Amino acid sequence: MKKGMATIGTVLCSIIIVVLALTLVSTTWANSGKPGADSAAGQDALGQNALAKYVIYINWDACAYRYYEWANSPGQPGTPNLNYLASRGALFTNARNGIPGITNPMQTSIVTGTWPAVHGNTYRYYDPVENLVKETGRHNDAETIAEVVEKSGLPCASVQQFMLQERGTYPDDPYHLYIQPGAGWLKRVAEAEKILNLKPVFGMNGKMITPAERPTFMAIYADDLDAAGHNASPGYGFSVARDYDSWKAKMTKLMIDMDEGLGNLIDALKKLGIFEETAIILTADHGMTPYWGPSSLQDLIKTVESLGYKCEFLGKNGRASKNTDIVLVSAGLSVQFYFRNAISDAQYKALIDTLASKPYVGGYFTADDLKKEGAHPSLGSLMIWPEPPNHFHTSGKLIGLGGQHDSGEESSRHVFMLISGAGVKQGVVIDSPVQIIDAAPTMSRLMGLRQPANATGRVLYEALVVDE
Repeated sequence: MKKGMATIGTVLCSIIIVVLALTLVSTTWANSGKPGADSAAGQDALGQNALAKYVIYINWDACAYRYYEWANSPGQPGTPNLNYLASRGALFTNARNGIPGITNPMQTSIVTGTWPAVHGNTYRYYDPVENLVKETGRHNDAETIAEVVEKSGLPCASVQQFMLQERGTYPDDPYHLYIQPGAGWLKRVAEAEKILNLKPVFGMNGKMITPAERPTFMAIYADDLDAAGHNASPGYGFSVARDYDSWKAKMTKLMIDMDEGLGNLIDALKKLGIFEETAIILTADHGMTPYWGPSSLQDLIKTVESLGYKCEFLGKNGRASKNTDIVLVSAGLSVQFYFRNAISDAQYKALIDTLASKPYVGGYFTADDLKKEGAHPSLGSLMIWPEPPNHFHTSGKLIGLGGQHDSGEESSRHVFMLISGAGVKQGVVIDSPVQIIDAAPTMSRLMGLRQPANATGRVLYEALVVDE
């Protein structure tokens, strides 16, 4: 090669290197201007192609699958909006929650993609070291789906999905916004519409805040069904049901009303022109099991003590007496057993067999069962639940009925789940078992992001347009 040509080539290479370097610096500087962007952002994407431009996660607290069946039974008006989404997506007829089936632990499980054994939220438990019954509140040791979105430099928002507050979404952060409007489902849909339209909403401090960008990921939480299902007091326009038939009619009617509100959200997405680019996942933390009549708690205690144990039932902040052998803890339905002294395998089996023979006992999980279910070790060494309508409250329910969901019973564990829209197969009905911890990994795949760091659930590829 001639000397002049070599010099020209060297100069051109130098220019190209400088241009590439400037481009890299410019891109890095641009990303750093968005809250949540960091050096791990490139790793969060994992090189996957996003299947949806937007993902909306809706949680209807206490939405049992059977409510959907009731609302679509002969003579009922049905749920046209849920059915429309199902026609454009996948309906899961066999979705299950975990243990304990209580709001905070299960809401945490959904947004982290893992069970209480990992994230540490188990609601109420007995601490033998401090001899004290404690509650975990909103404790969470695992990464949330919103934190993944935040670390990826993408905008997100939460409308009262409280397990994402300060965990990927924050009050007064216009890029990763958390708001808590209260009221019911219709109000929360209206606030979600404002966020999608980049209109001001009330922040946690009462001041108006305008979203900086349309969120790639949005969560919307509603507890209308939970409030109605507990049947403790009037709420959300519904009165207290006095018997099972009126309770069932109330829950069916409310499911239909919730569906109407869902239609408002669908219309808003269509008006914005982003409906076809959006994936929607709707699920629940637990169902609801009605109960009534006298409590079986005292007979349970007598039965345990008939085997030679000193048994004591403790509520929140309760402490066991010095000579207590077995501590019982409950939220009303399931009872958790804590053995303060060593117990042999034969004694353990004899206790279980004796309890299982009682007509008010519906089922049980052994220590091994609880471990397989992903329960936290602090939940105890044995858990039993009543056969409906029996219960283990400290007092009877002699007038009307109540509802609770800390149970292994079908009505508490079988929840609604649907995925629809961009990146999802259309008109698929999936009858095989799935779990609520599969939601976060699936939402991650829809956005082309990595899963939450502690996730043990799986991507529901059978519902997506791509294979594993």
